[in-house]
Amino acid sequence: MPDGSTVPKLPGYRRWIWDGEFCGSIGLRWQKGSNALPPYCLGHIGYGVVPWKSGRGYATEALRLLLRDAVAEGLRYVEITTTPDNLASQRVIARNGGVLVEEFITVPAIGGNRELRYRIKLESLPDA
Repeated sequence: MPDGSTVPKLPGYRRWIWDGEFCGSIGLRWQKGSNALPPYCLGHIGYGVVPWKSGRGYATEALRLLLRDAVAEGLRYVEITTTPDNLASQRVIARNGGVLVEEFITVPAIGGNRELRYRIKLESLPDA
């Protein structure tokens, strides 16, 4: 953790976003047998696209594909957080069915910053 404390590692994995060259990455993490995440874990999914590839829909498509993996892991929904000023990430989440759940302050161990929490219900996903 940023404050030097240690916490149990959650199961998860990260995939590259690729168009013939590296564009970014997206990862999924979860707690076995539960949709809940510990307070030090801000969301089930995190992603990033390199600046010179942003705005091309890569994050939107990567998230769409990863949601099916979340279903396969038994999750009923995923939560994704972003900062209030990250409008691009908010659009990616909304395009994948994300609904704003709350604005909150992170626990002090991870910065005590303002974040937005979105939720995507997985049972409402269209068939692949």
